Amino acid sequence: MRKWKKEKGNAAREAALAVILAASALLCACGSREYLKDVKASDYVTLGDYTGLEVNEEKTEINDTIVNDYIESYLLPSFATVEEVTGRSVEEGDTVNIDYAGYLDGEQFDGGTASGQNLTIGSHRFIDGFEDGLIGANAGDTLSLNLTFPDPYPNDPDLAGKPVVFEVTVNSIGVQKVPELDDEFAVTAGEAMGIENCATVQDLKTYLQERFQEQEELRFETAVETSLTNRVMANCTFKEPPAEMVERFVQNITDVQTAQAQVQGMTLDDYMLNYYGMDQAAYKEQFQSNALTGAQQYLMYQTIADIEGLNPTDEQIQEEIDSRVEEYGYESEEAYLESVDEEMLKEQTMRDNVMEFLKANNTVTATTAVVD
Repeated sequence: MRKWKKEKGNAAREAALAVILAASALLCACGSREYLKDVKASDYVTLGDYTGLEVNEEKTEINDTIVNDYIESYLLPSFATVEEVTGRSVEEGDTVNIDYAGYLDGEQFDGGTASGQNLTIGSHRFIDGFEDGLIGANAGDTLSLNLTFPDPYPNDPDLAGKPVVFEVTVNSIGVQKVPELDDEFAVTAGEAMGIENCATVQDLKTYLQERFQEQEELRFETAVETSLTNRVMANCTFKEPPAEMVERFVQNITDVQTAQAQVQGMTLDDYMLNYYGMDQAAYKEQFQSNALTGAQQYLMYQTIADIEGLNPTDEQIQEEIDSRVEEYGYESEEAYLESVDEEMLKEQTMRDNVMEFLKANNTVTATTAVVD
């Protein structure tokens, strides 16, 4: 089924990929490549101004509108039930239960067959014409839908532009029943979400507001760090980083994205194509570009750390290890250290020290955005 869903725009996905790739380059490591300890960072970067700068980032005010919109648009619908209706045909907005099989040149194609599938008419989950073709059908009807896959079709290039036939049986017709927002729902939602002592709607809203506030603070801090890094980098002059260091970052990114693909039960090629619209050549070029930037950033951080005395002490590294062992639930320090690149951990801790220094020695302001 996944292969023949309607392809959507890639702009948001590409933006998300850029964030993931940057994080991958900065936060992960494996293998034995060239580290900052193996080079003199200042040989590869000439610093410009890195204090006295000004950055401004937008910070969203978490108000009742955001909380209420989330509840109405996501939380309540996620607890909706489907009630079967009889005596009429399929209408826009109905949720139908269907069996279907897709045929290309008379043969069933991979990913085009399912049984007992729930589909909301108007959700645009499937290719154009599929959902509209079910409007007017009755429970028990079997229909033949003559459709054509879009071209291009990154989800499965082999199907792009191809005429296909879907044999669809409508098992039942239903309508979604969204629960009322009351204290009973708050208790149910609270239990499902692991919220302690959630007994009223106000308890639920308070919890959501606090969580959203935490997320916005984290997003804002990340945006500030990105802006500061970019401002400082813009004032620097770089020489080509060591090739092995860049390759280490490439491998980091590749490993992270491969793990993401495996979670989805996909190969890296399929994952990058389906989620970001990138073939192998495109994503390898993107990985290389982000790895180069990551290496330059770390060389810049290290140069600042050397000048300002921000290299982590053994005590700080140990504190970081202890914190991660507890946070991630490792049985022991040894078990944690077996799973990470300790040298990269030291580089990450150095980077954290530098970021705190940059935030303290530059002017950071926030522009408040209010959602009405």
